Amino acid sequence: MSLYDRLDLTRPNRKLKSRIWERLDLSRPPKLRCGKCRANIRLGWEFCPTCGGALSQSEHENNNNRHCVWVDLSGISFPLHHRGIMAEVIVDAFSKVFGAFRGVKLFLTSEQPENQKWGNTFTHIYVCTGHESVQSINYLGAASFKLGMVTNRAIIHLDRVYEASDRIGLDVRQLSNLIANTIAHEIGHTLGLDHSALPTDVMHDGLDYTIHSMMPPSFHAEQINVMNRAIRQYKL
Repeated sequence: MSLYDRLDLTRPNRKLKSRIWERLDLSRPPKLRCGKCRANIRLGWEFCPTCGGALSQSEHENNNNRHCVWVDLSGISFPLHHRGIMAEVIVDAFSKVFGAFRGVKLFLTSEQPENQKWGNTFTHIYVCTGHESVQSINYLGAASFKLGMVTNRAIIHLDRVYEASDRIGLDVRQLSNLIANTIAHEIGHTLGLDHSALPTDVMHDGLDYTIHSMMPPSFHAEQINVMNRAIRQYKL
């Protein structure tokens, strides 16, 4: 059978269809996109989860509405022969925590906040080793928590994180990921996030050492906007 014979000459001519501008639904609202990176966003979002850019506030308003979180590392102490490598691990873990909160209205610092600027309105995350109660606990950290609201206290028991790492044989990079996920998890609680049932979620109830040592912490778009709403309400 020739090509000509296979042609369906009974199909309606395309030219008989309505014009393209007649087929367009002009009543359909346009898709919302971030003005900086053009990623898809949703109505009501204040920050783009892709690039971290503010969607509705000026840079001045954004800076004034940030919440200070102090990750206090003063309680950390390691044996002399471990100090060098652990210092590198802590620095690397802290950089991953910064990355996880890039879309959240936070001023994240390891230095004590200036009293003149922040007063007592900051959240204190105390990271420690050798805490007096560490022998009687079996969790990596704890935080004050109110759903959808900002609270001001959390503690990370780095001894327990290190013991878990040693028990399952994590390397330096994996230990850094586990520390970062633990810190991000407790900060998330202080910013109003509840536990998640998803095992890979940074807010999973009881971090899975195997899963959360393989990847740095990250939050999905809805979690980012929940934290930003909590901060906004706290600042009112």
